[in-house]
Amino acid sequence: MEPTASLDTRCYQAALYLCPPAFRREFSQEIVRVFQEARCDTQRANPRGGLCAFWARMIADLAVTVVRQWLRTAWPFVVVISAVYPLMAASAIAKFWRRAPAVLPLVSADADVILLALLAAVVIVVIAATIIFTLWFMRPLLYRRRI
Repeated sequence: MEPTASLDTRCYQAALYLCPPAFRREFSQEIVRVFQEARCDTQRANPRGGLCAFWARMIADLAVTVVRQWLRTAWPFVVVISAVYPLMAASAIAKFWRRAPAVLPLVSADADVILLALLAAVVIVVIAATIIFTLWFMRPLLYRRRI
């Protein structure tokens, strides 16, 4: 990008950071060049109201591009699995907890401490399992060859 780029070109280039890094590295210079050319053509053709319509088209196109490129990376699948897994684990632990035959003493002064320790243990197990589960599904994404 040349130093005399317009404000809207710099904003568009900054908005390209919403795209995945590999896509951005490969195509951002060309996308910005095409954007600048289209902006100049639009401004020459319709100097008064053309830029508003142009920006509306560019924002819609950028939104579609960002979604499409992130879906191609398979990261949304990993994020959904990583979000669903702790919810399922917490639900299973809660069901087991309701059926558990052991009952904490309600009168004991240590009941709150024991309950807090059990809750902390459950949270740590769910977080650790989530991290392991996420890394397991991300392995193909992390170790694939870059072209």
